[in-house]
Amino acid sequence: MTIHNNIPQIGLGTYMMSTDEAAQMTYEAIKVGYRHIDTAEVYRNEKGVAEGIKKAISEELVARADLFITTKVFPG
Repeated sequence: MTIHNNIPQIGLGTYMMSTDEAAQMTYEAIKVGYRHIDTAEVYRNEKGVAEGIKKAISEELVARADLFITTKVFPG
């Protein structure tokens, strides 16, 4: 399957980050040009990722439409 959505091949991975680290690193990554953020339910830091994104959007560093947020949901 080919998807033509221009998702960046390089993204910020948030594995092993605390919620606070994820918030700060997500914000900083967006600030320097990252547009792909990867997280997962089992990382337990999605709230921090959301906070970083919200801060970047509120400061008009990026529009939500320009971000690719990928996550993984595990059954059970």
